[in-house]
Amino acid sequence: MTIFIRIVCLLFACVSAALAQSQPIRLITGYPPGGAVDALARIFAERIAENLGRPAIVETRAGAAGLIAAQAVKAASPDGNTLLVAPEGIFVLYPHTVSKPAFDSLADFFPIAHLGGYPLGFAVGAAVPAKDLKEYVAWAKRSPANLTYATAGAGTTLHFFGLMVGQSTGLSLVHVPYKGVGPAIADAIGGQVPALVLPLGTLLQQANAGKLRILAHSSGRRSDVAPAIPTFRELGFPIESSGWFGLFAPAQTPPAVTSRLNDIVIQSIRNESVRGKLRALDLDIAEMAPAELAAKLKVEHDRWGPIVKASGFNADSQ
Repeated sequence: MTIFIRIVCLLFACVSAALAQSQPIRLITGYPPGGAVDALARIFAERIAENLGRPAIVETRAGAAGLIAAQAVKAASPDGNTLLVAPEGIFVLYPHTVSKPAFDSLADFFPIAHLGGYPLGFAVGAAVPAKDLKEYVAWAKRSPANLTYATAGAGTTLHFFGLMVGQSTGLSLVHVPYKGVGPAIADAIGGQVPALVLPLGTLLQQANAGKLRILAHSSGRRSDVAPAIPTFRELGFPIESSGWFGLFAPAQTPPAVTSRLNDIVIQSIRNESVRGKLRALDLDIAEMAPAELAAKLKVEHDRWGPIVKASGFNADSQ
């Protein structure tokens, strides 16, 4: 009887594994189409599908600054069929912004691969009269209505970098969170909010079209994609920060699965076509093994804690 039960269990495991391998792979994102997260998910979904010979679809679950998407992936079966494409903030910032986090960012997810790093751009709408950062600071000080800035969500790297800009420039900037990049850009262009903080690459298309004006960015050096835009540091404001995007799986996903996915990502970013797409998003490319990315996650998680606490931000009260 015991042997029979073992055989049945083995057959069940084999059938389950076969079914799992026949399902489409879902890359879940927490932000609407039109931003870098969605673009990255589509780039790597295509490569994953090509390499595994299986469909890979991008599924948007926008809201709560990526929290809804993260919770969905946490609850998914750890079989490699449900993955998360997300900025680092959901893992290194979110846990410090609430009293009872919905997940343990260091224990409930497996970091698979680094998808690209990015500087943060500070931009204003074309209707704002300031042509550079100095003029913007003077203009913003004239009226409380000038002090708002938009981002793609509260509790994100974008949010806290905006506060850093305010502190450095002597402005009492007021954060206005949006549900994604697209709505934030639309309102900045429309004049509903004067300024915004978003990944530099995400701002470039509208800036090149004259609809936005990027005053500075957060990198330690000028961007190869937009060399005319100064850094905050060279303008006399010693603030630097950067964000990055990663591919994550639920904890307990088999190492063979995560290793294969990491290999696909690394081989993809060595492909000139993919590199061109990443450069168009102004992303810095870095090859990282899962263990390296996990170590980076831990360091940044611990670094941001005191910064978030000092800001006084509490997502529970939002």
